[in-house]
Amino acid sequence: MTIPVLHPATLHALMSALRKPGTGCPWDLKQDHQTLAKYLREEAAEVLDALAAHVPGDELTEAHLREELGDLWLQVVFHAQMAADRGAWDLHDVEAAIVTKLLRRHPHVFGSETVDGPDHVLENWEVIKQGEREAQGLEPERRLMEGIPASLSPMEEAMEIGRRCAKVGFEWPDMDGVLDKVVEEISELQAESSELRVEEEFGDVIFSLMQWARKKGVDPDRALRRQMLRFKGRFEKVEDDAKAHGGWDQRSLDQMEAVWQAAKKATDGNEK
Repeated sequence: MTIPVLHPATLHALMSALRKPGTGCPWDLKQDHQTLAKYLREEAAEVLDALAAHVPGDELTEAHLREELGDLWLQVVFHAQMAADRGAWDLHDVEAAIVTKLLRRHPHVFGSETVDGPDHVLENWEVIKQGEREAQGLEPERRLMEGIPASLSPMEEAMEIGRRCAKVGFEWPDMDGVLDKVVEEISELQAESSELRVEEEFGDVIFSLMQWARKKGVDPDRALRRQMLRFKGRFEKVEDDAKAHGGWDQRSLDQMEAVWQAAKKATDGNEK
């Protein structure tokens, strides 16, 4: 079998070959936009995991992030190739569309407008987006909470709700106010006993924490992913210790906690 030598930049050419009737890959030829959806979700999630573990300048995590972005890019190219196969649009059209949008939404870079900072950029962005909707004959969003993508995770949606409220001034004036709200919600959670009310109060705590993260500039998704990476790494030490002593039933909670604390101290020292 002769394997064609293709430059890495010709991914679209490779995808075209995989989708060529008669000589292409049966699996690739069988796919459509809907069957690929789950792979798009998986690859996006793996990019987020790679970002959570990424350390700028670290060879291994740089390579990991590069690889996962390539897998995600493959999904974009795959969808574009399927559209090209039916004569609808292709990868060049995808690129042209986003370039046109970015040019239109950055008049302070590619035009004569000026901005005072990042917040002003976002304000202009919303005005331009509204103009785009009107140009397409779409009705303006009647409610502030309308138009939030259903595909967002609960964490992402909580952040978006907070951002939209902040735009109209429904916002805490400072960080202390948000933190006070978090403490208040935790107190209310501790005071509840019924299953329904505990769930409601727990939701209030999480939502308040999301708003604190938003105002603080913390990415809660990345923060949680990184915490889970740390947890799994530390717990491996606890597991190794248990195996070394004959299994889980040979280790008490105090012994496991001691190993955990030692692992935590070691990783905290490495992270500083």
